[in-house]
Formats: sequence, structure tokens, C-alpha cells
Amino acid sequence: MSEYLADSLFSSGKSQPRQYGGSIQVAFDSGADSCFSYLVPKELLPIEKGQRVEVPFGRNNKLVQGFCVGIGDEERETSSERRFRLKIVHRVIDKEPLVDKQLLKLAQWISDYYVCPLGQVLAAMVPAAVKKGIGTKTEKYVYLRLKPAKASEISEITDSLRSRKQKKIVELLWQNKAYNTDSAIEIKTLLANAETTIGPLKKLAEKQIIEISCQTVLNVTAISGKGSAAVQDKNIILNDDQNSVLTGINKETNSERFGVTLLHGVTDSGKTEIYIRAIQTALKQGKTAIILLPEISLTTQTISRFNRRFKKIAIMHSRLSAAQRNAQWQKIKSGDADVVIGARSAVFAPLPRLGLIIIDEEHESSYKQDTAPRYNGRDAAIKRAQLERAHCILGSATPCLESLYNCKTKKHFRLVSLPKRVKNLPMPEMKLVDMSSAVSQGKGINLISSQLREHLRKTLKKKEQIILLLNRRGYSNFVFCSSCKHTLQCRNCDVTLTFHRSERHRAAPGYAMCHYCLAQSLVPKSCPLCGKSLIMIGLGSQKLEEELAREFPLARAVRVDSDSMRKQDYYNILNDFGSGKIDILLGTQILAKGLHFPNVTLVGIISADTALQLPDFRANERTFCMISQVAGRTGRSEKKGTVYVQTFLPKQPAIQFAMRHDYNGFVSEELKHRRAAQLPPFGRIAIVKMRDTKFDKLSCACEVMSERINQIVTTNGLAIKVRGPMPAAISRIQRHYRMQIIVQSPNANEIQKLFSISRALKPIKPAVTIAVDIDPVNLL
Repeated sequence: MSEYLADSLFSSGKSQPRQYGGSIQVAFDSGADSCFSYLVPKELLPIEKGQRVEVPFGRNNKLVQGFCVGIGDEERETSSERRFRLKIVHRVIDKEPLVDKQLLKLAQWISDYYVCPLGQVLAAMVPAAVKKGIGTKTEKYVYLRLKPAKASEISEITDSLRSRKQKKIVELLWQNKAYNTDSAIEIKTLLANAETTIGPLKKLAEKQIIEISCQTVLNVTAISGKGSAAVQDKNIILNDDQNSVLTGINKETNSERFGVTLLHGVTDSGKTEIYIRAIQTALKQGKTAIILLPEISLTTQTISRFNRRFKKIAIMHSRLSAAQRNAQWQKIKSGDADVVIGARSAVFAPLPRLGLIIIDEEHESSYKQDTAPRYNGRDAAIKRAQLERAHCILGSATPCLESLYNCKTKKHFRLVSLPKRVKNLPMPEMKLVDMSSAVSQGKGINLISSQLREHLRKTLKKKEQIILLLNRRGYSNFVFCSSCKHTLQCRNCDVTLTFHRSERHRAAPGYAMCHYCLAQSLVPKSCPLCGKSLIMIGLGSQKLEEELAREFPLARAVRVDSDSMRKQDYYNILNDFGSGKIDILLGTQILAKGLHFPNVTLVGIISADTALQLPDFRANERTFCMISQVAGRTGRSEKKGTVYVQTFLPKQPAIQFAMRHDYNGFVSEELKHRRAAQLPPFGRIAIVKMRDTKFDKLSCACEVMSERINQIVTTNGLAIKVRGPMPAAISRIQRHYRMQIIVQSPNANEIQKLFSISRALKPIKPAVTIAVDIDPVNLL
């Protein structure tokens, strides 16, 4: 196919036909929920799926980048009507596809299931640092164009040269066997060894004796693999339960068929060792593996431990610099890594021959992405394992209810368990502290109860270590006037401001901060309404740190939360804690999971009620998981562990089951309520979230959307309940009013049908920001 184009403005009138090699479909990183066709000039062929191209887009034909996701039918594109209607590909950006066929299939599934444009999914799969080429530089290399095999032949070349420096360069290239681009020597190195300048090199190039080539190399600092000194894994002998579980997993991996193993192991039952040995089996078969962790913080000890057992490891998480991210991705893409460790997005690592995917702490809500594409890393990993015919391991001490239900209802899922701690160590002793009794006795409220305070004193005296958990940042939740009941509110969000002590400027007492829009303001000396004094109500990690310093001034305590941690502080703190330089770690949920310190004998949960106050059906599950996980940080050696759980709701079922380490009892009780309300895992939920700065406009759009959804449900006879529109739990964030429509169905297929039909319709008017959250982890 061709298009006739004039060569120049002053051409003789004859036109040169431009040849085309068919068309491609391009997906853009935009809200456009469709792909677009473009003609491909033959000089740009071949183009493969997964490569990026630059094409004109929109009325102004602005050049934008997109992913090739389909190859058109060349014969069908020969019609003149089709040919002139399509725009033309400007250039191909990548030499090779950034996304292979299997990852492209995964992207299409995520796009369909999580109701997100394909281009946005592909853009999320490839790190921005890779697309921008951050950390790369171009170096010049030199090699001999001639390929003499004997010394006599090289002598003939050097004898023909008069320049001593030219002879030296040729001899160095011959000695290093630099005959092609793979064996070429960098110019800087060559000139330094030859003790010459660029002039003789240019002369040799002009005589066509040498060739100068350009190569793109990564210029980036290495990633430190150091971890906590507390982790020891020499001469580990598996117990009977571990051997049984590992045998079953290896059998599944060897079968080379898709399957999912849910590994339910109590804290410190040796799940990580199972992961390591399962990976070793996969590597022996020539396969590769991915390990997903819910928190970046967990990579510290995990990387250290895996580095001692595997040679070719790559790391992927957001704490890396852009250049490091690009370097690690290129390392994986080139096949120089066979084990990838990372957070949620590491599920998209371009590993070939994938044989095993491990999701540690699979119950964690942090696997769910809260921006488009709103995928769940755990479920995306399971889907990738299915596409790659790989095995998937889900590990947790408190598996989510959906995973347990899948083991009962789906043939590819199976449940295995590690019911005992390694070395048959006992579970920690649980002690409940009823904080409401102190209030009823008029003693006031201290963050550290008298029982916990006494045990802290004894533990410090024995030179043992302590972890205190308070899952709330800042100093106080409310800045409150007791006279007129006024509280300081955020101007941008419908939430109260949290008071933070000023850590950098001791002269200023502190500031009030919104944890949603991050706006900060000074705290007035008196109430702006009545002029009376303001008081601080509520608790936070800063307040706990202050009370701890007052009660135990000689204790070496460090606070760990997102306010106190800079980029590398967390890793250094864990090393110091592991080596005994720190007595007490206090902070938020970052301390609740994955850490192994044998000298920790006391854990204090300052307020076990935090998650229970949220208007969400998963509140009980989160509370049980939090208590169980943080309790597991103690008693991980021969030293006995103790956990104090402080609460105002001592009879709450989730807390009671956690105190007895009764996971099965909690699951049985929780499933009764979920079944009665047809909530997950007995049903599926999707939330249509809508927001706008103007409430009237938003309200009108919500009504239109609700009518559209109800009409689709009625017309197609879908088994779906529609609730709303209703205000979100936090009705305004960053000056945007928020409303939502909750869609509930017995199965996922009905919800997929609903949104598949809805996506094909025209956008609703008035136009507002709309986001669909499939399988949300909360209703906030």
C-alpha cells in the first residue's frame, strides 16, 4: 500500500509513492478507554506487540507515545478510504518490546476485570525510569575491523603503520581479542592503556582498520544488600510439618501446571525457609521466581536472607532511585536475574521462564493499588501464574477469608498449614488490659497502663527488647475546645486536623496537619470561636514517645512511622535494633509484620480498638490480623514472649479470639456475619466513586449514573443489588465532594457484564471524575 507524497515544494509534479506495511492498534496512557489504529510505513517495520511508538494524536496531531497492542490486517487496509483516514506512525521508540506476550495478556485481563483503560495498565507495568531511560549514558567502544588469527598477520598491519601510538592501539585490541561489538574496548580505557590521545584513534578509523561504535550503558550505584544482624539461617533443619508442606509444593512446581497453595503458618513457623527451598527447586528446573512483600520495610531482612542463598537477585520497590529502578528492570529483562524481590508492582517483572510466584502476608490490604489501575497484587499474581503455567504460594499467619473460601470452592487452590513454631517454641502469653476501668475509677488515661509499665521495667532490667505498637501518627487526633466543643477542621477535607509536635523547630510547639491532603496550619493559642483555651484529645505515636521518655528516661527508644523515617533511616534502625543498640521500637503498623528479632520478649499494643472504629465490614478482620501479627514479633527464641493488649472493648469477639490465638474460631464466627449479609467471600462488591469540586454538579451526575446502572441491571436481568448514590465515609477530600454507588452481586461475572456494557456507552453528563473499584479492600 502507498500514499503519494511530493518530494519537495519545488518538485516537478511527480510524486514518490510511500509504502505501508499494514496497521497497528495503539493504546495510550490516558482516560481514553479504547485503542486507535495507525498506518505503519514499511521502513519502520517490523513492529511487535509491546513496543512503544510515537504517533500523532488529537485534533492538533500532537506527537504522543503509546504501546502497540495489536497488528492489523494488511489486505484490509488497502482500501483507499481506510488508507487516507488513518494517521501514520511517526517512529518506533523501542528496539525490543517492553512487554512480552504473557504480560500483554495479563494487562488485558487487568483492563477488563478492574475496569481500566489498557494504556494505563501498560504504563503502570513498565517503570517510568525505564521509559525515560534514566541512569543510562552512551559510551564509545573500539574494535578491530580486521580479524587476524595469528601474530604474523597482526605484524603485517602494524608494519604498515608509521605511528608508534597507532601500532600500540592495534596491538592492544588484538591482545584483548576485540573483534566485534561484544568484545570491544571502551575508548577511555584503551587510550589510557595506550598512553595516547584521540588523534591516532581517528587516523586508524579513517584507514578502516578499527571501528568505533556507541553503546548505551547503565550508570548507577549498586543496591546495598545488608540487612539486620539478627537474621541467622545457617544449618536450618526442617521439622516434619515443613517437610510435608515443601514436598507438596515441589510436586506442584515439578508438574508444570497452574496451581495455588495457601500456606497458613503461625508466626515464626518457618514460612520463609519454605519459600527459599521452593525457589531452589524451581531454579534447578531452569525456572525463575518472584517474591512479593506487602511493605517496603520487609525487604530489609528478606533481601539480606535471600542474598545469602541466591546469586542472581533483582530488587523492585519505590525506595530505589529512578536510575536504580531502571538498572534492576534491565537486569531482569536481560536474564541476569532469576529471583525478583519487591512490593506490589514486582508482579510485572519481565522474568522469562517464570515457574514460581510467592505472595508473603497475602492478607495485607497494601497489595491493593488505590489509583488506576486499581488492581490487587495478590490476584494479579495468581492470574499471571495461570498464564505462565506456574505455581503460586500465598503465605500468611492470618489468611484472608477470600483465599480460604477459594480453597474450598476452586480446584486449583489447596490449603496447607504449619500449626507450630519452629523448634516447638510456645506462642507468646497474651494479657488483656481493660483501659475503661481506669476511666471508671477516675484515674485518667495514660497510654501506658500500670501493668504494661511494670513489665517494661522488668524487661529493660533484663537487657531484653520491646516493641510497642500504636497505629496512629502524630500527637493528638483532635484540637478541641471544651467550652464551645469546636474542633479544628481541615479547609479542604471533612476531617479533623491531627496535632503534630514540631521535631525540627523546638521553639514552635507544633502544627496541625490533615492526613489526607497534607495541609498544615499553626494551632491558635485560644479557640477562634469563644476565645477559651484549646486542649489536645486523642493519642498518637508522638505522644507515646513523649510518655515513654518521661517514664523511662534511660531507655534507648526510637519511633518508627512515616513522619520520622527518612529515605534510609529505617534500614539503619533495624540494624541497630538487631545489634542491641536500641531497647524499644515504637511506632505504627510498619512494625507489625515480617520482623525477626530473637531478643524481643515484650510487645505492647497500646490501642487495639483503632481499626474497630472505622465504618467498614473488614474492621474485625483487620483487628484480629493486627493483634496476631504484632504478637508474633515476640517469643521467637528460647526466651519467653509476652504481649499486652490494651483496649476499651475487652469483650469484642475479634480481640477475644486473638487473645486465644484462635484463628479458626474467629473465621467461623466472622463468616456467619459475612454470609448473612452476602459480603465477601460469599459475594462480590464494586464501588463507583464519583467526585467533583461542585456538589450540585456531582449530585446530578450521580443520579444519572445510578439510573444508567439500574437500567443495565434491569434490561439484562443481572443478579445485582445497587445501593446509593450515597456520600462517602469522608464526604470531601482535597476540596472534592465524594459520593459513591455500591454494586453487590453473588459472583464476579455479573459485575463484569455490568461494567462491560457500561464502558461501551457514552460518558455521562455532567462530566465528573469517575473511578470504579472492583473488590475494594475498604468502603472508605
